[in-house]
Amino acid sequence: MNIEPFITPEVRDRLSRPTGDGGSCLPNTCYTDPAWLELENERLFARTWMFAGCLDQIAEPGDAFPTTIAGKPVVLVHGHDGEIRAFHNVCRHRGAIVVEEPCSNQTVLTCPYHAWAYSLDGALRTRPHFEGANRHDLSRSGPGLVPIRLGRWFRMIFLNLDGQAAPFEDFIATLANRLPKHDLGALRLYKTVEWEFKANWKLVFENYFDNHHIPTIHPRLNAFYPLSKRSAFQIDGGLLRTEYLIDEPQKGRGVGLPWYPGLTGDQARFAGGYFLFPSCCLQLWPDQLTVFQLFPIGPEHTVENLHIFLIGEATTDPAYAEAAQSVADMWDELNREDIGAIEWMQTGRHSPAFDGGVLSDIWDRQAQHFANLIVEAMT
Repeated sequence: MNIEPFITPEVRDRLSRPTGDGGSCLPNTCYTDPAWLELENERLFARTWMFAGCLDQIAEPGDAFPTTIAGKPVVLVHGHDGEIRAFHNVCRHRGAIVVEEPCSNQTVLTCPYHAWAYSLDGALRTRPHFEGANRHDLSRSGPGLVPIRLGRWFRMIFLNLDGQAAPFEDFIATLANRLPKHDLGALRLYKTVEWEFKANWKLVFENYFDNHHIPTIHPRLNAFYPLSKRSAFQIDGGLLRTEYLIDEPQKGRGVGLPWYPGLTGDQARFAGGYFLFPSCCLQLWPDQLTVFQLFPIGPEHTVENLHIFLIGEATTDPAYAEAAQSVADMWDELNREDIGAIEWMQTGRHSPAFDGGVLSDIWDRQAQHFANLIVEAMT
């Protein structure tokens, strides 16, 4: 199936017009139709670099962590040779999932169905009873787990399912160049928090890079840094970004926790929000980095994992426990405020009175740019 039934010439015309002059975003069906989500899995998520997890989830040799990318089961593995690898999480025999839950201290990955065993480098080790009862194949010559192309940026792990995306270094360069002074190597995962939305994944991301909603939905955030000081997210190819200098730190945002080492002057007050198309959002404040990872369960059902990274011993030292929890509490408050707004927009995608929006030339350029990036990637 191709995208033309959804992205008609009329839709392309509206996407090409300037915001404020008839330009709009994607049509409603791109938020409600299961066939469009299937196309996104095939033509968008599988073709690019997608955030899959972090080193902290497979911190030790022998650790394995199952997850999904583009609706496909995958597994991250920390080998005893020190290598970080990723595989399609499916046995080559009958297609059963090999790793069902995160696990540690593994020397092999064993399929729970017929006990085919694979080395942590993906090679097949044994096939019990494969040639008859008690006649085991120990030749190690059969098919191994299928590997997936992997890229790493500090503790973050990205995967490219089809193996055809541009080099990972090119994908991450625009973001990396925005943060030359921040020692992201000092970060450690504090915790991962999960929320569910009865809404399409795109609306969750669109809400993140919409600063216009902050005064009405996030009173505490607006008091911390008001809309009058903000501008819309800036467009930098596949990176959308907003950057500013905070006046004073606040509980959950810079109070009571270690800051990035070596920052001076304005760098110590720097905050940034980033959307890395189409993979994830990242929010940086002086004492933390958070990564927003989305799992589209259906066209109107999304699970969000928020990975909270703190600096150095802030994740483990009891002296920082209260301040660290305040970060998680702050993010929980923000996301719960957003759930209703995002679900309002999803409900509106079923109305014939809305189909793409009447956009502000000040606040909504990035939303239309996001729509065009999707169409371009899937064409």
